Amino acid sequence: MFTRRSALALGLAFPGLAGLAACGPNATGGGSGGSGSEDGSASLRLAWWGNPTRNENTEQVAEAFKEVDDSISLALEPGEWSGYWDKLATQTAGGDTPDIIQMDEKYIAEYGGRGALLNLADAGLDTSEFAEGSVEVGELPEGGLVAINAGLNAMTFLINPAVFEEAGVEIPDDTTWTWDDLIDTAVQITENTPEGTWGMSQIAPVQALFQVWVRQQGQDQYKDGGPGFDATVGTSLLEFAQRIQDSGAGPEASVSVEDAAQSLDQTLFSTGRVAMTVAWSNQVVAHDQAVEGGVVVMRPPSTTGSADDAQLWYKASMYWSISASSANPEAALKVVDFLVNSPDAGEILGVERGVPGNLAVREAITPDLTEADMLAVDYLNAIESELGAAPEITPQGGGEFENILKRAGEDVLFGNITPEEGGQRLVDELAAALS
Repeated sequence: MFTRRSALALGLAFPGLAGLAACGPNATGGGSGGSGSEDGSASLRLAWWGNPTRNENTEQVAEAFKEVDDSISLALEPGEWSGYWDKLATQTAGGDTPDIIQMDEKYIAEYGGRGALLNLADAGLDTSEFAEGSVEVGELPEGGLVAINAGLNAMTFLINPAVFEEAGVEIPDDTTWTWDDLIDTAVQITENTPEGTWGMSQIAPVQALFQVWVRQQGQDQYKDGGPGFDATVGTSLLEFAQRIQDSGAGPEASVSVEDAAQSLDQTLFSTGRVAMTVAWSNQVVAHDQAVEGGVVVMRPPSTTGSADDAQLWYKASMYWSISASSANPEAALKVVDFLVNSPDAGEILGVERGVPGNLAVREAITPDLTEADMLAVDYLNAIESELGAAPEITPQGGGEFENILKRAGEDVLFGNITPEEGGQRLVDELAAALS
């Protein structure tokens, strides 16, 4: 486990994309993106979604790139998640794709599978310094390396140590705890604290936790472009979610639904009314700042009580991709290379987009990171030898699974359907979305 002290860690089926002209993954022209000139200079467009901090960092790194190659100018196109994908789909369908695109795992197959993204490996991107297993998370079976991670994260359990202390309960050993240990610990906390405080938040609607669960059962979320789990495994997760509620380990359904809709700083976990919650490691800094006294970062439980069987994996918090129709793919590659391989860029970007996958960059920026940043870095370093194989990238249509899981989980917890019915629904509705 990693404490502050030890750290010293749109729509999914894009209508517009269906009409894309078949541009091969190594296409170099087509009129979209920026422009070039006879003197070798280039004007490129770089698009991303984010927040004020990310916007500022990206502007600064664009300025730093000018010192590397002032023949390439960058037109910056920041956006917000809510409208980013609609805009990108419209731009791509209209032949006006930005040259460099911040990409998400949910949509790699939507774009890369239609030939809209450049094969970065064929283009010559250097990935020799990246952590083992971290490059593959941007590869498609057909299309190759269409996205390179801008930062890595992994699934975590976050602990509010103040609630544990209030309950007089010891924080478990995250290298040996099981799912039963999780329930037992959470129940103790609920029983030893005032009414309105619980041991853990509900996990039913958390897609990342679902994937950890099915991987520990020897299955996965996707396989060969279809559902990679069966109804029995889906049922077992929903039964566990019901057990959390019925045992008092976590709150009742209505409270859980309300909590899921809160801003991060207003959640039960952040306000000291829940002792344990689930998050990605790139969310550690925000949680650490929101929780008085900070958080502890732990591995998820396992079925066997061994961290080696937790079946965690590197997940890219986000990626960089290049439009296959960029008029200046070589110039765009220089920019992406700078973003992911330059320690100078790493020092500006920090871990806001996730912990750098390039180990040399990670090492270079570590001395300047904050204690909260180091919680995430230390966590990824600690689990490296325990990681399982990278899962299959979300197929086209798979982005809908988050909503499918949320609906089924809530219906089970409100008593509208049984866990068995919910498990079958997960498989059937995901299969329909993927088809």
